[in-house]
Amino acid sequence: MTRAAEATLLLITVIWGTTFPILRTSLRVVEPYDIIAIRFSIAALLLCAIYWKRLIRMGRVAVRDSVVTGLFMAAGYLVQAIGLTTISSPRSAFLTGTAVVFVPFIDRFVSRMGVSTGEWMGVAFVFAGILLFSGHAGLMLSTGDLWTLAGAIAFACQVVTTNVAARRSDTFAVSALQAAVAAAVGWAFVGAHGGLSRPLGEMPWGTLLYLGTLATAFILVLQTWALGKTKPVRAGVIYSLEPVFAAMVAMIFFGEGMRFNEVIGSVAIMAGVLVAELKKG
Repeated sequence: MTRAAEATLLLITVIWGTTFPILRTSLRVVEPYDIIAIRFSIAALLLCAIYWKRLIRMGRVAVRDSVVTGLFMAAGYLVQAIGLTTISSPRSAFLTGTAVVFVPFIDRFVSRMGVSTGEWMGVAFVFAGILLFSGHAGLMLSTGDLWTLAGAIAFACQVVTTNVAARRSDTFAVSALQAAVAAAVGWAFVGAHGGLSRPLGEMPWGTLLYLGTLATAFILVLQTWALGKTKPVRAGVIYSLEPVFAAMVAMIFFGEGMRFNEVIGSVAIMAGVLVAELKKG
C-alpha cells in the first residue's frame, strides 16, 4: 500500500509541475485571490456534489481537521500565486520545493514520529539539488521569493496535518471540506479587494477549469488518501521533484531552456528520492 501511495504522490507532483507556467501566464491578467477563489470553488462544488453523504456524517474532529488543512492549503496557494507575479515559474517551483526541508521539523513537533537515516539523507540530497537547481539566481531573495518561501512553509504544514487527518478522518469528506475552506478564504480576499479584478466573462476559464478539476479536486482526493499511507518526510521528498517537472513543462511547452546547473540539480533531487526510498530503515 505504501508503494501505491508513493506512486500516487509522484503522479500528483507531475500534475503540479504543469501548473507553474500556466499560473504565471494567467496571473498577468487575473489577481491571485481571484484564481484561489474560483479554482477552489470549482473543486469544492465538484467534491461536495460527489461526497455530500460523507460530509453530513462528519464528526467534530473531521471538521476541525478539514479547517486546519484547508487554511494551510489556502495560505500556501495564495502566497505562492502572489510570488509568481514577480518571479519565474522554475524559480517559484524551486522555492516551493524547499518545503521538503521544513517537513521533518514540523512532523516531529506535530506527530512525534521519528525520521529515518535514509529519509534525512534524502532530504540532504534534495536540499543540495534545490540549491544547484537555482544557483544561477544567486543568494539574494526578492519579495516574490519571500512570499514563495512562506508558501513552502504553509505547504509543509499542510503535508504534516493532512497526514494526521487522513489517519483518523474520512479522507473524501476532508478533501471536499478542505476545498470549501480554501474557496472561502479566496472569496474573503476578493471581497476585501472590492470584488473580482475582471468580469467573469473575461476570466481565463480554460486554465481555471484545469486548475479546479484535475489540479485541485482530483489531486485533493488522491493526496489526502496517499498522505495517510506514507510518512510526511517521504512525501516531502517526492514532492521535491516538482521543480524538475515544472522546468520540463516550461521547456517543452513554453520555450524555456534548462541551464547546466539545473540539470545537475535535477539529478541530485532524483537521487534524494531514490535514497529515501531505498533506505527506509
